[in-house]
Amino acid sequence: MDAYTLEQREGIGILRLHAGGANALNERVLQALKAGLRQAEALKLNGLVLTGYERFFCAGLDLIANYELNRNQMSRFLEDFDVVFSHLFSFPRPVVAAINGSATAGGCVLALACDYRVMAAGAGVIGLNEIRLGLPLPAVALEIARFSLPPDKATYVLYSGKLFPPEEAVPAGLVHEVTPLESLLQTALTRLHEFADHPGEACAPLKTSLRSAAVAQMARNAGSMREAFLEAWFSHAARNAVGSLRRQLLEKKRV
Repeated sequence: MDAYTLEQREGIGILRLHAGGANALNERVLQALKAGLRQAEALKLNGLVLTGYERFFCAGLDLIANYELNRNQMSRFLEDFDVVFSHLFSFPRPVVAAINGSATAGGCVLALACDYRVMAAGAGVIGLNEIRLGLPLPAVALEIARFSLPPDKATYVLYSGKLFPPEEAVPAGLVHEVTPLESLLQTALTRLHEFADHPGEACAPLKTSLRSAAVAQMARNAGSMREAFLEAWFSHAARNAVGSLRRQLLEKKRV
């Protein structure tokens, strides 16, 4: 079964990730996102809504699968992460995130890479909690966060590792608005039409110009920050923290 679907509605697309496992970021999810973005770009859609399935948006890094990777395998995974998330951040048309469930760590980065974020009330939590596991952000993730978060909020969001419920996520700058779950998709589509229903080809160069400095910084720091992440990921402290959380997740799966 495909891990994504792309639905077309009047020149715009709805990209749904439904890879199972709460869309936790593993190679299957990255490949689904890559394929969906390529398909949307090839179709020359005017804009895109990105959402998850059932009550899951994206639970961040797949700790169960990725914990077993050796250093070379994890390095290749991080390279794929950088490529896919950079593509989403640089997608030439407006992208609206319809956050239907928790968006933690890498899942929060997935939402922040979009141009506008709508979250469902009661959908769970959102935040960048990598620091609580002793992990830095890869360069692409850090530049996405730096670009998307208000400057006066970024330090607290990144340093605290706090996970915010939807009603607190707006003042924190993580999302732009909260709406009831039943109207989430329609609200996201409405916002997308506000951004996409314009004549000509003005959006792509405008978006490229707005994000070019962040994209250049991603490229400059990708290698060094990937190594920093790997050092942290394979450190004794992080292996203990990640391993403990992984055991909890495995226990939940057995119940």
